Amino acid sequence: MADLQFDGERAYQHLHHLAVDIGARLGGSEGEHQAAQYIKQHFAGLGLTAHLEPFPVQGFDLTEKQLTVLDPPLGDVFCEVYYLNQDTPPEGLEADVVYVGPGQLENLGPEIAGRIVMVLGGVRGAYEQLMRFGPAGLIIIEAEPDKAPLRIEMLPELRSKFGAVPTVRISHEDGLRLVKAGVKRARILVRTVETEATSHNVIGELRGTVFPDEIVVVGGHYDTSLGIQGASDNAGGTVLVMELARVFAARGSKRTLRFAAWGSEEMGLRGSVHHIKTLKKADKAARKAEGFVKERDKTELDQHVLCVNLDVHGAILGENHSRTLGPGDLSAAVRLMAKEHGPAYEVAEDIYSSDGMPFSEAGVPSISFARSGGTTRYLHTPADIIDYLGPQALAESGRFVEEFLVRYVTEARAFPFEREVPDNLKNKIRDYFQKRLRIDYYEDDEDEKGAS
Repeated sequence: MADLQFDGERAYQHLHHLAVDIGARLGGSEGEHQAAQYIKQHFAGLGLTAHLEPFPVQGFDLTEKQLTVLDPPLGDVFCEVYYLNQDTPPEGLEADVVYVGPGQLENLGPEIAGRIVMVLGGVRGAYEQLMRFGPAGLIIIEAEPDKAPLRIEMLPELRSKFGAVPTVRISHEDGLRLVKAGVKRARILVRTVETEATSHNVIGELRGTVFPDEIVVVGGHYDTSLGIQGASDNAGGTVLVMELARVFAARGSKRTLRFAAWGSEEMGLRGSVHHIKTLKKADKAARKAEGFVKERDKTELDQHVLCVNLDVHGAILGENHSRTLGPGDLSAAVRLMAKEHGPAYEVAEDIYSSDGMPFSEAGVPSISFARSGGTTRYLHTPADIIDYLGPQALAESGRFVEEFLVRYVTEARAFPFEREVPDNLKNKIRDYFQKRLRIDYYEDDEDEKGAS
């Protein structure tokens, strides 16, 4: 029976291979491709029906980066590039600097034109306004102290819509030092290489024995930011998926389980969005097919009843939480389980910026399990390393999700959760894609929505 229970040591072995032996797994990179093959072989070795699902992404790599403060003459300041923005000329970009405070930039005006704008915490909600006034460059000061500047990238759609400027990120402490010194002029050097690349989702299916047309997806993304182990985010979640696949391949399930390792989540949920858009296109075609009866027939998308998303796991010191996008019974189930036998979970009905979101946008309830606090503050930095993770923490999360699946999915006589996403949560999801990310991944669905 021990082999039929989630094993933290087995999961940790997978974690070591992904985070240390393979290492960085940027979407579309060789590291991501190696990881995809490893996960696919694992699924296939368990007897699951396994395949890769390719999709295009914008690949990139770093050539040069430098931030030099010229006035006052403070010299070089450590920085990270905010990727997929714009490169500087080979000699760099030199300009006057203006500090504008935090990233709620309602009062920006022509005074920033031709200058390097220094801002606290980023400009997510004001990017269009910022670009309207023509800054020369951007320095983002991290909002949190005592951590390295983040390694993240711009969404290419934002760049296409609003333009881009050379952008670097610096630590909170360096930002404080520059503001106190009254920085007036600086030079930014950013040189990168961009390529058209291919990323992959990895899918392994266990066919249900009683209700094969009720599909539950259990997934987590396996990619990382550029050049980092990405141990917590999200090798930890990926190995939970891999070990749960082993457990249920041996135990079986009344309902179909699809285990998924999503590619290029860090680039804007690319893998899960591609997967859902493929299902939505097939759904649309099936409903137009001759003989389809809405009250009788179900498309493949209709058959999806739940998505379980595992993102950020394994930290030895941390707290458990879940976010649900679905009926109230979904969050109630987690609360009851946590109170019944632990561990403690902080539960909320709310969005979680990860791969459950596209499913719930398409009407499929989702639940995200995650670990936060402690060393998870190092996500998207080179400090997200395996040293802070352990088998016990993986086992704690993995066994909780295992019990959730046994109780409500694999052994339940009737599926207990309605296939619905309440309107207030639908609005939050739509706002996330349209206002926070400032792009509409679902714009090609407008004709379908208009006809419904």
